[in-house]
Amino acid sequence: MSEGKRLAVLSEAILCSIGLMLFAFLIHYKSPVRLLSFAALLMSAFIISRNIRSLPDLKKLFGENISLKITLLFTIIGIALSILLAVRYRKSLDISLFPESIQLFIVPAALIGFMEELVFRGFIQGYVNRINGPFSVLFSTLSHTGYKCCLFLSNVVTADINIGFLAFYTFVVGIIFGTIRQLSKSLLPSLSAHALFDTLVYAEFVTAPWWVW
Repeated sequence: MSEGKRLAVLSEAILCSIGLMLFAFLIHYKSPVRLLSFAALLMSAFIISRNIRSLPDLKKLFGENISLKITLLFTIIGIALSILLAVRYRKSLDISLFPESIQLFIVPAALIGFMEELVFRGFIQGYVNRINGPFSVLFSTLSHTGYKCCLFLSNVVTADINIGFLAFYTFVVGIIFGTIRQLSKSLLPSLSAHALFDTLVYAEFVTAPWWVW
C-alpha cells in the first residue's frame, strides 16, 4: 500500500473514532447539544458505509478465515477469557462473582457487546489492518477505550465513576479481544467473547443503566 493510501486509511479511521467519541460525550446533553452527538455519529456511519458496499466488503468486516478449527479454537479461548474477565470485573464492583438471576436486559446487553465488536474490532481494526496488524489492534483498542471513557466524562454526568479503572480495564480487555480477532482472522471469536462478557456483567439488570442512551 502506498504512503498516500496509508494516510487516507489512517485519516478515516481517526475521523470515525473521533465521531464515536463525540457521540458518546454529547449524548447525555439535552437538545440542541444532543443533536450534535447524532451528527457526529452520522459522520462515523458515513465513513463505515462508504467502505462497506458489497458482500466481499462485509466478509472482510467479519474476517476471511475459512478454517472452522481455528475459529472454534479461538472462540473457546475468547469465551474462557471473557468469563475470567467478567468475574474479575464483578468482583471489583463488590457483587457476586456470577449472576444470581437473569433479567430481560440480558438481551440488549449482549447486543451492545455485539455492536461494539462490529464497529471497533470489525470495521476499525479490520480497516487499519491494511496498514499494520499489531498497530490495528492497538488503534482499535484506544478507539474503544476513548469511546467508553467519553460516555462518563460529560459535565452532565453525576455518577461517581473511576475513569482510570474504566480506561485500564477497557484497554486490557480490548487488547485481548483485538489480539484474538487478529490471530483468528475472524470477528466471531471476539464477538462471542464480548457478548458473553456483557451478558455476565449485566445479567441482573432489570432495566438499562443510565449510560445506555
